[in-house]
Amino acid sequence: MKESIKANIRRVNTADISAIVALSDQKRRDYEKVQPQFWKRAEHANECQAEWFVHLLTADDHILLLAEDVHIVGFIIGRLMSAPEVYDPGGLTLMIDDFCVGGADQWPDVGVALLDKLKLEAQEKGAVQVIVACGDHDEAKIDFLESMGLSVATRWYVGGI
Repeated sequence: MKESIKANIRRVNTADISAIVALSDQKRRDYEKVQPQFWKRAEHANECQAEWFVHLLTADDHILLLAEDVHIVGFIIGRLMSAPEVYDPGGLTLMIDDFCVGGADQWPDVGVALLDKLKLEAQEKGAVQVIVACGDHDEAKIDFLESMGLSVATRWYVGGI
């Protein structure tokens, strides 16, 4: 039986950017194999993402956290936002698009620690609901999200024009 990782959760800083971009790049490459149109990797994807992540470090509406053991084993980025005016969940929404762990077997420990910490910080800022993006094929992440009490609200369909 694999030993559970006891990761330290902390805020991302500029020195961490290359490590979290590397985790994200691996996820992007895996996702591209499943849906090569939507997740087609741009030529300078890592450089663009690094610049974007550095920008987010100073954005008041974003929270960037990472999990580290001996090295960085996961990260999560949440954006606090209002729901569209036609909906009223009762407060802000925590939107999570970038959420990676080093391996599928790390969702139950690293994933839980990251999501719990981010939800706590977002709740302190007025968030009442969380939305997490996940590829439809990503069974390990889907199982994890469902184990955390989340449910599917929508699906996106992609095709050529």
